[in-house]
Amino acid sequence: MRSRVLAGLPWLIAGCGAGNAGDVVVHVPPAHRAVFARYLAGVPGRPGLALAEDPVRSAGAGVWDGVLTEDVRWPGSEVDLGVDVSGDGATAALPAMQVAVVEDLQCTECYELTGEGRLWTVHAGDLLGAQYGLTHLLELWGYRFFHPFAAHKPATLSPLDGNTALDVRHRPEIARRGLHLHTLHPIEGLDAFWLPGARAEERAARILDWAVKSRANHIQWVSLDDITDNPGVAARWQEHTRAVVDMAHQHGLTTGMGIQLFGASNLQNAFDLVDGAPEPGAMRAMMEDRLSLVTGVGLDELNLSFGEFFTADPDEFVAAVDRSYEIARAQDPDLSMSTVVHVGDGEDQKVTYQGEEMIYYFLAQYADPEIKPWVHTTMYYNLFEDAGGAYHHDEFDAHRELLLQRIRDDQPVGYFPETAYWVAFDDSVPMYLPTYIRSRWLDLARIRDETAGTAGLQDHVLFSTGWEWGYWQNDYTALRMSWGLRPWETEVAALYAPWGDDGAALGRLVTEVADLQAEYLIKKRLTPYLAGRDVAMEAGFSLGVVAQPDRYTFAELADLSGEERDAFAADVLGPLLAYADAMDARGDRARVLADAHPADPWFDEMADAMQVTHLRARYAYMLWSAAWVHAEGGNPTDRLETADRIRSSATDKVADRHAALWDPDGRRMTSAEWANPTIYDYGYLHHADTLCYWEREWVEARRAMAITDATPPNCL
Repeated sequence: MRSRVLAGLPWLIAGCGAGNAGDVVVHVPPAHRAVFARYLAGVPGRPGLALAEDPVRSAGAGVWDGVLTEDVRWPGSEVDLGVDVSGDGATAALPAMQVAVVEDLQCTECYELTGEGRLWTVHAGDLLGAQYGLTHLLELWGYRFFHPFAAHKPATLSPLDGNTALDVRHRPEIARRGLHLHTLHPIEGLDAFWLPGARAEERAARILDWAVKSRANHIQWVSLDDITDNPGVAARWQEHTRAVVDMAHQHGLTTGMGIQLFGASNLQNAFDLVDGAPEPGAMRAMMEDRLSLVTGVGLDELNLSFGEFFTADPDEFVAAVDRSYEIARAQDPDLSMSTVVHVGDGEDQKVTYQGEEMIYYFLAQYADPEIKPWVHTTMYYNLFEDAGGAYHHDEFDAHRELLLQRIRDDQPVGYFPETAYWVAFDDSVPMYLPTYIRSRWLDLARIRDETAGTAGLQDHVLFSTGWEWGYWQNDYTALRMSWGLRPWETEVAALYAPWGDDGAALGRLVTEVADLQAEYLIKKRLTPYLAGRDVAMEAGFSLGVVAQPDRYTFAELADLSGEERDAFAADVLGPLLAYADAMDARGDRARVLADAHPADPWFDEMADAMQVTHLRARYAYMLWSAAWVHAEGGNPTDRLETADRIRSSATDKVADRHAALWDPDGRRMTSAEWANPTIYDYGYLHHADTLCYWEREWVEARRAMAITDATPPNCL
């Protein structure tokens, strides 16, 4: 097994109570010691981070003021400042870097970094600004807070004199920068934010701290229906949720929870407000009863969604949304509400309201004007380019125009894109897809350009579904781009900057792969031949229910005309081979870099991720070209044998990566048996671990060629 940056969860004790034992000693206002103890404890080891035993005090003043000068009493400092700090004329041997964090600015979530040599100050406008500022200072020294359970620590702390980030006021570009943990899926956040227990609270603490370090100011997760009819479960859940919400508030984060309106559209085990078709009076009573479960735990916002592949009477829909908001506010007057404007352009998902035909989910804009609609996009698609047929959309143009027009009209609106889709699409295949980073940047850049002269986008909340296989990069970079937009290539380059020239080379590889995927997966529409498909999706496609883009089946390929097969070879097989070749070269370069850093798990992760993504593309090409050769009357044996060897190589690669997961409880993420209240009784990486989608395609292709009559695994 390869080594991890953090093994287990020692962070509850590391740094805390360590006095000044560290390479950076941080002095904070007494009221914030608990928050910063949790913050610093997330990075054990050396260079160490520690809180000062006592607040920095002006000589003789006895009050906190956070001013760093040589007149300051430095408890235990190795630097002789002419002050007896030990009581016996001695000076303790302690680290060089001293940082004071002080709230002395008059702005929200802002900060400035000042200092030189060993003495540094983070000036902030509030607690969040203080945490952002300290994070930025540590990042300038080479720290990277990549993952909730793993961080990179530099070998040495580089001088910062003359750095352009110093003596500058830093403030956020977008007011709400959020992370939505989609706990309807069995991901890392499920047993942190939903499942009660001390261990869960510890995990939640790490994720909350990481969200702040990533420049978020809002976090939310999705509720499940195990609390609906079980008072014991509900009571334990409420206690746990209050504890998590309190921790979030201690950091300065606001909190939200996803709830669903109609049980009829509940395709997963979501907590919903209305089951069946009750009369209005009974509906209100049901809403009051169910909302009372979630309105008393201290949340700041409810995020109301409406399921998928579903419509309701428009007037009833709008009335039900308004009623849910009215009841929630009656139970907790401080609660706000947002709604999800989901995607779905099928004919059965269109309604007519006030004389205008629209996608059903667009009805949310006609609810109470205090309710903020969040425009959703799905997968790595964006608002401005091809959507590949996802959810029947060739592009998300209607969603784009709704978002832009509401910004221009100064109406409440938010953007709610995805950084992973999970189900049979990306990290569960597995494939590494940094083109998510490019798409999230492109959206923000184009929205800013298209709404110049207005207040701009104010809510940007990321739909997150898992962090292994490099998917932490998507949240990490997108949250920073929400804070302050710069070219996405610059954001990627900053990831690995502490590693010097090799880090720069790795960053270039990531951007090259993202660009390749934009070209081949988005523009050339190869996505459906690389994503997986389970048995439920196959059934849905036959009924016109489309989520991820559709493709030919192996059996359908044999039924195409010669002209159609020629077009398939030109439009699919040729680009697939070109993409596989391009990914092969990048995977090889990533492995060379990783071999030059044999003890560095961050390089190893990228090599594994790029190589398995190449193998996925090569495997798809071999299977589909074998089916094409067979349909043309040729012998596909060589290609099938090659595909089988590729699958074996991918199995080894997955085993390597899953032996080095960042999450100390990663075994749950790959497990086939994880008892939890989602509809999935396995971890989100289980099908990646078994290469289930690859196996399913292997059987399907050979069935289409009459080589086997085996039943494909269902991969549900």
